[in-house]
Order: sequence, then C-alpha cells, then structure tokens
Amino acid sequence: MAQAWQMPNPDLGVPKPQGPRIPTPGNLVPDQQARIRAQNQAMMDEADRYLAEKEQREKVVQEAADEYARHQQGQADFNAEFAARNKPQYEAAYQVLAEMLNGQRKASLPLAVFVVENSYVAGELNYASFTADLDELATICRGLAGSDTSPTARFMALHRLMTDTVQVSYAGQVVSRHLPYRYDFEDFRGEQDYRKMFVTKLLRTNTGQCHSMPLLYKLLADRLGVKNYLSMAPNHTFISVKDGRGALYRYETTNGHFTTDAFYMSSGYIKAGALKQRTYLDTLTLRENLACQLVDLASGYEHYYGYDEFIKKCADLALKYYPQGMQARILAHNVALARFVKPWKAAGQPSPEVARTLPQLRPYMAEVERWNQALAEVGFEEMPKDQYDRWLNALEQEKARLASQQAAARFAPSAAK
Repeated sequence: MAQAWQMPNPDLGVPKPQGPRIPTPGNLVPDQQARIRAQNQAMMDEADRYLAEKEQREKVVQEAADEYARHQQGQADFNAEFAARNKPQYEAAYQVLAEMLNGQRKASLPLAVFVVENSYVAGELNYASFTADLDELATICRGLAGSDTSPTARFMALHRLMTDTVQVSYAGQVVSRHLPYRYDFEDFRGEQDYRKMFVTKLLRTNTGQCHSMPLLYKLLADRLGVKNYLSMAPNHTFISVKDGRGALYRYETTNGHFTTDAFYMSSGYIKAGALKQRTYLDTLTLRENLACQLVDLASGYEHYYGYDEFIKKCADLALKYYPQGMQARILAHNVALARFVKPWKAAGQPSPEVARTLPQLRPYMAEVERWNQALAEVGFEEMPKDQYDRWLNALEQEKARLASQQAAARFAPSAAK
C-alpha cells in the first residue's frame, strides 16, 4: 500500500539559534553592563593617553629638529666667519714661507713653525711668547752645562732637559721644576685634533709625538750650537747629530736614546728607491725643512677645507725645493685624486680602463697616474696604523739594546775632540 508523501522536517541537522552573540543592555545584568562601560572607558582613556604622548613626542622631535637647524645655521655662520679670518692667515703664512725659500726673507725655522701653527688657530698665538719659551729652555740648558760650553756638554744638557726632571734655581733657591717631555699616544697623528702635532702644544703640556718633539729639539739645539738635523722615516721624524769627527748618530726624541739605521729599516717600509732619492734617513737642509713646513701648512688647511688649489700650491712649492719629499708627493697625489672624483662620478664611476678612454676623464686620470708613478719611484707604501703602533712600541724595547748604549758612549768622547 502506497504511503502518502510527507514534508521533511526542516530543522533536522540544523543547529538552533542560541541567542544574540553580542551583549546588549537588554540581555545583561547590571554588573555586566558596568564592567563593559568601565572597559570601554579604559580603552578611550588609553587612546587619549596615546594621542597625548604622540603629540608630545612629535613636539619634542620638532623642537629637536628646530634646534638642530638653528645649530646648523649657527655652525655655518661660525664656519663662514672663521674662514674669513683663517684663510687670509694661511695665505699670509704661505707668503712668508715662499719668501724664505726664494731668499726675499731671512730663513728662520722658528718663524716658519710659528706661522704654520698660528694659521691653524686663526692667529691666536703670540710669536714673542713662543720665542721667549724657547729662549728660556735654552737658558736652562746652558745652566745645566755650566762653564763647559762645548757642543757635547750642551747636547747632554738638552738630552737631560728632554728626558729628566730639572730643578731651576735662582740665588740658591729652587724656583721651578721642568718636567720631562713624554710621548702622547692619544691621537698621535692629529686626526681628531691637529693641534696634537704642534710644538706650541708640546711646550704647553710637555707631551708630544714624533712630529713636535724632534722639531722642538732642533729649535733648541740650533740655539745651543749643537750640530743637528731633522731626518725622515715612514710616518716618522727623528734627529741626526754629528760628533767632532763628523760621524752621524741617530737620536730618537720619543725615548731619548740613540738608535741605528737598521732599526728604522726594520719597519719594512723603507724601499731602495727612497734611500736612493734621499727621501728617508737623510739629513735635511734648512731649505728642505722650510719645504716640510709648507707640507705642514697644507696638512692643517686640509683639516678645515679639504684638498683644493691652496694645497696644490703648497705641494708644488715644497717639491720645487725638496723634490724627493714623500709627504709633498702624497699631497700632490691627493689633490689630483680629488680633482678626478667629481667628473668620474658624473661619468658613472667607470673602471680605470674605461676612464682612460673618456675625453672628459682622460686628463684627470693622467694626472692621478703621474703622481702614482712619482710615489712608486720612491717605493711608497702606506704604513697601516696598527703596524705603526707596533713599530712605535718597539722604540721602548730599543732603549735597552746594547747598540744604543755603545753609540752614546762613543759619541761623547769623539764629539769633544
């Protein structure tokens, strides 16, 4: 018997509604409503705090930006004002050195050193005070030598002044003490503060390095009649002195001891070309010392203004009177490189091979390569700072070497002859 068709139950297999999922005032008890209101208020308070803190942060940032802009403008104004005073000082110093070199002015190493250092500080130094300091130190040395006016006695007096504490007496009473000069290992290249290179800084603080200490020694030795010379090694300057028979001795002002050519050669950065061309280990003439002061003048200038035509002018004049000078060659090379960089970047920074073929780069590239060759002729190789640090520390070990003691023992009697 056929069954009658029936409508399926539409609710089968379908979950029944469980009520609204979002709470409403109508289905919450009063304490739940209060909790929700508190949560909502806390969220709004947190949002208000965030917006207030954000506004404060933005205000602080804007104030800092404004202050930085004011500082930058102030720094720019200061730089412009300083350059207006400083650059003429450099030009005047260059003129003084040029006149000394060409014979228009009497050559004076103390004046040359002074004008170089005075240029860097925009004329704040006083030449009369500088020479008075040198005269006072020379007078102390003469007092230490006593009645013995021989070069040997004065050499030993200067040695004592440089390396020992000296009591200065007047009428039998100690009126002052002169402390020995010490090596300043902090920023000894003057990369952070170029004044670290200055003789005036050495006089003021009794600390210096291998640039200022030999210079001061020479300025005093010249006053005392001790025959002496400045000599060069890679990144280093030392003193050469002659005894009465003309024998040459190396005196290291950084530790107050004699040393040998072999020690300087041990750095590995003195090549045969440099010795052949008298770049290293030679004794510099007064004119060559003045040419080195041009290099010092340009080096101080570069700290302020970079490599420009003033540095090129200094390098050219220095090389005219001291053509084998390594530092002047390096300056000339760096100026050529600075000239090359701008058009090279504009051309898309091509490789050297491509740069040689481009008309707009060819003359600049040729100048750079010319100075590369000039440096290669004297075997130039940049001594890394850590290598120089190790070599410099070896100076302390060198003090104990028997060769140094023997050289000092031979110098005194032979110099007296």
